[in-house]
Amino acid sequence: MPFPRATRRTFLQAVLASSGLAAWRDAFALTRSLPTPAPAGPLTVWSGAITADSATVKAWVGPEIGAQLVIYPIDAPLTQLTFPSTPTPAEEIGVRTFELAGLTADTAYEYCVKLDRPPGARYLGRLRTFPAGAASFRFAFSSCAQTASEHPVFTTIKQRAPLFMLHLGDFHYSDIAKNNPVLFRGAWKRVLGSKTQGSLYRKVPLISVWDDHDFGGNNSTGDSPSREAARRVYQEFAAHYPLPAGTGDVPIHQAFTVGRVRFILTDLRSERSSAREKDPAMRTAMGAAQKEWFKQELLAAKAGGAGLIIWGSSVPYIGRAGRGDSWGFFDIERRELADFIKTNAIENLLILCGDAHMCAVDDGSNAAYATNGGGAPLAVLHGSSLDRSSSFKGGPYSHGWYLPKKNEGCFGWVEVNDDGTNIRVDFSARNQRDVVRMQFSVEV
Repeated sequence: MPFPRATRRTFLQAVLASSGLAAWRDAFALTRSLPTPAPAGPLTVWSGAITADSATVKAWVGPEIGAQLVIYPIDAPLTQLTFPSTPTPAEEIGVRTFELAGLTADTAYEYCVKLDRPPGARYLGRLRTFPAGAASFRFAFSSCAQTASEHPVFTTIKQRAPLFMLHLGDFHYSDIAKNNPVLFRGAWKRVLGSKTQGSLYRKVPLISVWDDHDFGGNNSTGDSPSREAARRVYQEFAAHYPLPAGTGDVPIHQAFTVGRVRFILTDLRSERSSAREKDPAMRTAMGAAQKEWFKQELLAAKAGGAGLIIWGSSVPYIGRAGRGDSWGFFDIERRELADFIKTNAIENLLILCGDAHMCAVDDGSNAAYATNGGGAPLAVLHGSSLDRSSSFKGGPYSHGWYLPKKNEGCFGWVEVNDDGTNIRVDFSARNQRDVVRMQFSVEV
């Protein structure tokens, strides 16, 4: 006959039924050794796709569990809005999506995801909506972190309270070279469930694109077997902006606006031509459709009065022609884009780059790739890596570079100062102790 399972209640009942201090002491010691139940609720929540009046929140809660989200301004907690989860295929694997609308611009909100099982289970997060019209704001950007890293650099970023965290690739280093969604889901869960990163993305919206290690294997291209699974799982887990290519097996390029600044994020992996392509004229990092979209985004931003255009490139822009895992390998396509930028007088473009495990600054002196040189100089900034060992790529850089020391984590910090007429960008490369390693300012 099996023995009954001991609980705190049965031990306390035993104490009450017995006499003597020794019995109480022994029972108390045993109750302290019993396992504590894990707290109920979703394992984590995160947000993204922020606008002036909307946002997307994701929650990892487990399959077949109902959930709703309550959101309220931090300064006015009684003003609440409630949203049900939006039905998506990701519900089958336990990811809930909440599409929030009707929010107030430039307002800090706290949100609470509540589950119907077990009753009362919930998880809290925070976000701030974007400002409307000309406005100053601050954000962080970087790339390259070991899978599920708990490096203190993530806590430093959270404490600086950026409007959002722009992740330019290598969200994890799982190097999955298989068409297996289960493996990609596991990698996303490990990152979002890690202590420091989970805390960061509950408090700071995550905006991301991938690079090679979180899309496929090292230096992966569009012919990687991982392509379909990576695209599918990104759409399940990332709180992304609308994808111009649609949904499903599509590239993940996207764009968004903060104040008078237009951000354009490109997918430079899943449409990339094979590394085996020997003809430089046939090589592409973007693919034809995405490249046309990129050009039209530049024209629309200029026509729409954007004071600044920021291009998020997951790989280095500056580098020798025909060399490396960078835009240098696609030098003919890079020249095509530079000619387009020069011809259309797009002079307010700033490039943020990932992949290289370093911080670097170029004021545009080395980024003049238009035919016969010249044209608008394009400032280029690097602010990596979050925790990977240092590596130098590309260059030269007009203002030099910084290679992180052993165990040092770095990120880029950008302050956009807009007075309604002029925009000044102040950049600093910082480490986990918030020590400034590089600084640069540019005005447009």
